[in-house]
Amino acid sequence: MRVSELRGASFARVKAIIAPCLLLIAALGPATSLMILRIDQNASFIPKDPVYRTLLTIFPLSTFLLAVLLVQARYRIRLLQAKEAEAVQSAGLDPLSKLPNRLSFDFLLETAMDRSTLELPIALFAIDIDHFKTINDTYGHQAGDQLIVGIAERIRRVIRDRDCLARVGGDEFSLMLAEVTSASQCAAMAHRLHDAMLAPFDTGDMQIFATLSIGVALSPQDGEARSVLMAAADLALYRAKHEGRNRFAFFDKTMEQKLHLDMTIEDDLREAIKADALTILYQPQISGSTGRLCGVEALVRWHHPRLGMISPEEFVPLAESRGLIGPLGEWVLRRACTDSRRWPSLRMAVNVSPVQFRNRGFVETVRLIIAESGIEPQRLELELTEGVLIQDADQAESVIMDLRAQGIRMGLDDFGSGYSSMIYLRRFAFDKIKIDKALLASMECSGEGAIIVDSIISLGHALGLTVTAEGVEQKDQVEFLQKLGCDELQGFYFSAPLPADEIDTMLSLEVWTQENAAMNASVSAA
Repeated sequence: MRVSELRGASFARVKAIIAPCLLLIAALGPATSLMILRIDQNASFIPKDPVYRTLLTIFPLSTFLLAVLLVQARYRIRLLQAKEAEAVQSAGLDPLSKLPNRLSFDFLLETAMDRSTLELPIALFAIDIDHFKTINDTYGHQAGDQLIVGIAERIRRVIRDRDCLARVGGDEFSLMLAEVTSASQCAAMAHRLHDAMLAPFDTGDMQIFATLSIGVALSPQDGEARSVLMAAADLALYRAKHEGRNRFAFFDKTMEQKLHLDMTIEDDLREAIKADALTILYQPQISGSTGRLCGVEALVRWHHPRLGMISPEEFVPLAESRGLIGPLGEWVLRRACTDSRRWPSLRMAVNVSPVQFRNRGFVETVRLIIAESGIEPQRLELELTEGVLIQDADQAESVIMDLRAQGIRMGLDDFGSGYSSMIYLRRFAFDKIKIDKALLASMECSGEGAIIVDSIISLGHALGLTVTAEGVEQKDQVEFLQKLGCDELQGFYFSAPLPADEIDTMLSLEVWTQENAAMNASVSAA
């Protein structure tokens, strides 16, 4: 025990002795005074001085009041001590979930890491609730709080008594598994956590479905210091989110390199947008009935000065996760509309990211860009995927109606890749559907694939929609789609994405015939 603790204990014992003595004196004082006043007034040992007698009269009252004050003070001291003890006891707990908080968990984790070995490591799970901000914004913070409590309770049911679960942030949990024998044990626990989320959470007025993203790191192999292990688990969590959420990932050393590369790309992408250093290529869309060039799709490309060509599949998700998709999408739309003035006979298709579409200022941004470029709104087609519609169908419907009110055409991209596209066609006012290229890649001109494509084209026409097939690469696909009455064809059979100047050249041909397409396909292949 430290010297300060010894002094504190001694002072506490002194207080325990003095306080009762003071209370005893204060209580006996009134009784003594009254007893003296009742003695014969002629007693020789009692002075006749009136001042003294006045003081002797006041003494009982003053000592009584002192006793009351001391009793009240003692009560208040005990109350404060009780509250202090309660505060000390609950200092390590999260008030909402009643789980250990970050400070308490850090101490427990560090203590456990001191005992971990390669034979018996500990596992750290970094857990996030997927799309929690959207849930909060949609259903309210009270429902979000109830969801946090419900998730904490379900996790507690599937972990062992010797494991430790903590709430370390708004929608963030940390789970420490003690005495882990293998990575498969961690994987089994992650699967149990995901299975525990399958049933909806009842928040009173509604039921909410929630999923978890999980990152797993082991000590001591992934980190011997607490901060290093927590960073490793966070990197694994980042991968789980990046790969689609509602999944788990283990940490490995390549994640650090990937994170460093992502940070470099993020900074360079931000500068590339500002410096107008990106490129737009345009892939032709060919009329299925006339063979003429009827539209183009704008596709962004980025040639990094050191890393070379970076695929959109790499930098677009990065832009979405790092808050750059707004500036990137605006840059693409502005450049596409500006180039579209060169081709007054063509429609311009531009893809819209779900994150970009949900931005509250998106409709106004589109309106301003159309006004600045001077193109007719009817020539602009904004292509959405199901991901735009799933998050908030009511908000998506409102935005689509606002855009169509300006005359802008709306297209549903990758039709046939999701399970609920039919629902979207019934509810949302689309002008076009694009058959997912995966259907064409696996399609034979006879068989189930052909029947599905035929059904999609018939459905689109029955609803008055334009139907476009993308990913067309073979002549027999072209002939089959034309036979089915597909309105527009797009793919490498006709042309790869081209710079704007080559679209000018293509437009100089009055009719884009299949002979031209075959020639272009052979050149592209070479």
